[in-house]
Amino acid sequence: MSNLAKQSIKIPANIIVKINNNICLIEGPLGKKPLTLLTKVFLNESLNEIIVSDELFSNLLNNKKLNAKALQGNTCAIIKQTILGLSTGFRKQLNIIGVGYRASIEATSQDTLNLKLGYSHPISIKIPKNLKINCLKPTKISIFGNDKQEVNQMASAIRSYKLPEPYKGKGILYQNEKIIKKEGKRS
Repeated sequence: MSNLAKQSIKIPANIIVKINNNICLIEGPLGKKPLTLLTKVFLNESLNEIIVSDELFSNLLNNKKLNAKALQGNTCAIIKQTILGLSTGFRKQLNIIGVGYRASIEATSQDTLNLKLGYSHPISIKIPKNLKINCLKPTKISIFGNDKQEVNQMASAIRSYKLPEPYKGKGILYQNEKIIKKEGKRS
């Protein structure tokens, strides 16, 4: 049995789980999300827990050889991540370091993030509907959502417009990221 899937998954009081064949529907205060499963999952409603089996859905796999133990651990991790995201959500913060570098949310529609990063033009990024982006200060961006992958992907996309450079440390950094500065050229 997978080390990750040895224990059952506890379901918090504010989460509702429904399982129908290979579809697991998880509902919480921050939304609902269907998951397509490759391994069989059992719901114990009396103990309020989910048990992930290492038995595969054979009709989904088309006779491909897959490692059932690895899929069992992966399924367990995805279910835990989804439950956590739908109950509390995920947050990522970015810091903008550099003279004149600024971020702002468009005042009229609240669906566009505007960045001034020292280029000849401002950068406009469309905010997806399932994410909330706030500018806490002109140099701090906060991204919130119920899917960890989407939050991290959006943070990475914003950061890619101005990666931190190692000589002065300017650019867009994750909240607790430390840049090890290089020494400049000596004459």
